[in-house]
Amino acid sequence: MILERLSRRIAVSIKTADPEGPGTIEILEYELGLRLNWYTGLLLTIILGVTFGTILGALITLFSFVAIRKFSGGVHLPITICSIVTGFAAALIPLINLNYETIILLNIVSLIIMLIYAPNEFEYVNPTQWDKWLKWISVSLVLGNFLIKSSEISLAFFIQAILILPVWTKREGGG
Repeated sequence: MILERLSRRIAVSIKTADPEGPGTIEILEYELGLRLNWYTGLLLTIILGVTFGTILGALITLFSFVAIRKFSGGVHLPITICSIVTGFAAALIPLINLNYETIILLNIVSLIIMLIYAPNEFEYVNPTQWDKWLKWISVSLVLGNFLIKSSEISLAFFIQAILILPVWTKREGGG
């Protein structure tokens, strides 16, 4: 994949320029991959949001998804695929107008899934002092949309809720 190769190439270049520098090639590659994923996803969201005329909704969708994902975990796609899927989803979701009942239904389903499964880390990297609060932060974010009643936020949270279900395997992107 494109972003994976790019992060590898940059990591090797950094290590070649500074062999004694901190981190292994693999750690540098991982961290660079995360940053490339974020910036590419954001750039695609902006470009596609402008193209589809949904820029504000696209950014709301993206930041809602990223915020709840930070705390709830979930399945991981390869970096390049993740960036493309995220950009398109964030830009297209605002084109879907949900009625009040559907927003509430999706919020309820998302809330139940978050209560049962959050956080679901397919790739556990760095334990923090916040770990015991991850479920309740995720639940609080979903509860907040009962007040806001946003279609974009509801769909972003619902998609993320699906991604924390323990039905994904490594082959499907879970690691």
